[in-house]
Amino acid sequence: MSLRFFAAQLAGKALEWFLRSVIHRGTNKPGEIALRLCPDALARYQMPPLVICVTGTNGKTSTSNLITHLLRKAGMTVANNSKGSNMANGLVTTLCANSTMGGRVRTDVVVLEVDERSSQYIYKYFTPTYILCTNLFRDSIKRNGHSEFIFDKIQNYIPNGTTMVLNANDAISGMLGKNTNPQIFYGVHQTARSTETCINHVCDILACPNCHNPLQFRYFHYHHIGDPYCSYCGFQMPEPSYFADTVNFEEGTFVFHDADGQKATLPFASGNLFNVFNVTAAATICRLAKAPLSLIEKETAHFSAKLGRFEEESIGRYHLVNMLFKNQNPISGSQCLSYLDTIPGKKDVILLVTDSKDSVHGHEDISWLYDTDFEMLNREEIGRIIVGGTRCYDVGLRLALAGIEPQKIALYPNYEEMTQHLLADLTGAETIAVFFELYATSVVNSVKETLAQGGNGHENH
Repeated sequence: MSLRFFAAQLAGKALEWFLRSVIHRGTNKPGEIALRLCPDALARYQMPPLVICVTGTNGKTSTSNLITHLLRKAGMTVANNSKGSNMANGLVTTLCANSTMGGRVRTDVVVLEVDERSSQYIYKYFTPTYILCTNLFRDSIKRNGHSEFIFDKIQNYIPNGTTMVLNANDAISGMLGKNTNPQIFYGVHQTARSTETCINHVCDILACPNCHNPLQFRYFHYHHIGDPYCSYCGFQMPEPSYFADTVNFEEGTFVFHDADGQKATLPFASGNLFNVFNVTAAATICRLAKAPLSLIEKETAHFSAKLGRFEEESIGRYHLVNMLFKNQNPISGSQCLSYLDTIPGKKDVILLVTDSKDSVHGHEDISWLYDTDFEMLNREEIGRIIVGGTRCYDVGLRLALAGIEPQKIALYPNYEEMTQHLLADLTGAETIAVFFELYATSVVNSVKETLAQGGNGHENH
């Protein structure tokens, strides 16, 4: 052990203890300080035999959290970066907190959510047992460019000896490690909501990855996720060894099949197909880790309500649905909006999807608004659409181009003004759906407080 690594461990552990015990919050600061003292700290930890990294455009957090929960319930000790970040400093924070001063990680398993673009700064230092990639889509153009760019960022840094666990319905991420690493596939079979053509604005892969002729699909789940094949060269995705079928959107269940032919009925949160993939991916990893299928079935049911950064509650006379809408991510946004189809009756919608802290996290690029399927809001059962944030006029223009009547739209650059007029803007619909970006949670709380006042008999103003 070098003196620099010892100093990094000492500083990281001290700061992590202080933040956890005194401030009561998680942060990546301990890892940030440790990396300043020892830039190659990730290479110096002595990992346990089972190291799982979860990456991909969408679903990393939900999937890694479910894996951690299930493995702990299976009796394993697990280090997981749920209280740090998914970049190098967050990983070091987690490993520092769960290791001896000498760097020996004390848990049976390490489960790390890894930012896909950070692969080059992480995988060169250690070799995961498994890298699970949930999917690859277009994301923030300013940071991630396009899906092939991110594919290369991961592909070029996959360690030798790592087994890739891949989505058989994704012809982009499903190519990771081809001809270089062992691959295990999971997938979701055709459902009642699968379509013959892509109904979304965005389909990120149109050409065969093998011969570059037009790619065909037997069906689409959403965007380019489906069952692709090429009639020119015979390309198709491998049959998944672990898969979901019999998806029941009304009951929120599906049947999971493992590589041994065993099966179990598993729940997925909120009727969202995203969560079918997340749960199937987590169950696949846990079966590879020898967790009993009966335990996976039982404990997924206990945990499923926490998946998807979703909340549903009653506030006074209102039925409130809150769902995280990843800023700059049109695929996540479109899938969030599709959830409205599962809510019966009239509903009002609140969009807090632009930058709530524009001076800190602002983005000049708004092209993602035009890749997002806002046409889903052009429905008779949707009453008022209230848009807040500094970019509300950009969103308003996009809604107008989606054919939504101007009288349905209320725009508020100032969040305080939005909440002041909220009760008057609502149409009286029982359900209110709030879609919010990551930094708008405080605004969501203000909305809840306002609804609680109106829902308890206060007059609308």
